[in-house]
Amino acid sequence: MTSTTLHSQTFKPAQPLGAGRVLRSVAIATTRFIGGLRRLSLAEEANEVREMASHYQRTDPNFAADLFAAADRHETGPSA
Repeated sequence: MTSTTLHSQTFKPAQPLGAGRVLRSVAIATTRFIGGLRRLSLAEEANEVREMASHYQRTDPNFAADLFAAADRHETGPSA
């Protein structure tokens, strides 16, 4: 008689990547209302992204540079 033993492991779900947290924050910032009266302007949204980028400058300077560039593009609006 043959016996078989099964071993199972519990896997933790992967933690969101830094980029995922930033993108989620950007999504929240772009839909947030200031005082419930108005949406953020393009400049205000861009400044929020720049603030997030400044937090990444030391740990991931390339990602921070991408965020700064995205904020600049967002602030100037769509190109003609």
